[in-house]
Amino acid sequence: MSKITNTGVFIVEGSAAAADVAGSSQIWVKSDTPSTLYHTDDAGTDHRINGTTVSAETATTSGTTVTLSGIPAGVTRVDVLFEGVSSNGTGEFMLRLGDSGGIETSGYQSNSSNGDNVDEDTTSLKISYGISAATSRNGIIHLRLKDATNNTWISGGILDKRTGTSLISFSSGAKSLSGALTQIQLLNTAGNTWDAGSLALAWS
Repeated sequence: MSKITNTGVFIVEGSAAAADVAGSSQIWVKSDTPSTLYHTDDAGTDHRINGTTVSAETATTSGTTVTLSGIPAGVTRVDVLFEGVSSNGTGEFMLRLGDSGGIETSGYQSNSSNGDNVDEDTTSLKISYGISAATSRNGIIHLRLKDATNNTWISGGILDKRTGTSLISFSSGAKSLSGALTQIQLLNTAGNTWDAGSLALAWS
């Protein structure tokens, strides 16, 4: 039972909003860990109104792909945070987006550049240019929800090169998903193995 005290309002957690009522919206608490505050409008659209959440670090020290999941419904801003990420080859870094149906591998509009050269891609969000083996990268790739109806996300960001010759890569792109964004996958164009660093997500 919800209750009001002299220091706060307590709302019982639930897995989803109550039934929609025309002309009314609702404030409710989703039973995430930790719990999350939501506003659901009279059209049944959930709007997450918590502050920014930063996920636990995920190591990028093995395998050819790293998938970060657990992005909750109602999120409109996601940042992918890179610290010292590198692989054992020359494949350019890429991100792919996914919903509950899995990671999507087509329909991207993407460009990456080091200032002198530009590389395009339609199978991913290409986020680096000029990779060499054991090249570590730090930086942020920003994702913003542009169109909730089509689940269209816009990307942009900068990664640096901290090993050998200094280099900055910047990128931009767009992708419409078949459903709400739930996961992001890091991979590279050559299928190289990740050998250092870590990733995290920050969403709001």
